[in-house]
Amino acid sequence: MDMNIKIPFPCKLIEESNARKVKRALMDIIEEKKIDTVVFGLPLSDEGKESEWCAEIRRFSEFLLKSVKVNIVFVDEYGTSKEADFILRGKKKSVKKKANDLIAAVLILENYLNIVNKNN
Repeated sequence: MDMNIKIPFPCKLIEESNARKVKRALMDIIEEKKIDTVVFGLPLSDEGKESEWCAEIRRFSEFLLKSVKVNIVFVDEYGTSKEADFILRGKKKSVKKKANDLIAAVLILENYLNIVNKNN
């Protein structure tokens, strides 16, 4: 039996737009859960190219690294929101709104874990 099984699960939805508040919330989660790697989804285009939003995400990760020592990993998040929509089909709009971001985050983490497992 493999005791190193890793299962992605939603931790917490951070509903902030202020970078400092998001950073503080992430730092709290990192400390509480003893996280050593943070996975950021990059919204690449259909052609796999980075957008300005990707540059913002990379800048934020550098901002985070100034305050906490973790590994930062970037994973293509293309299609995860649509997949989350599919998973949530038939649910009430009020449920979909918050659950979509959580499910998309889990899918991004799952993609990362699949890459790691494939390389091991």
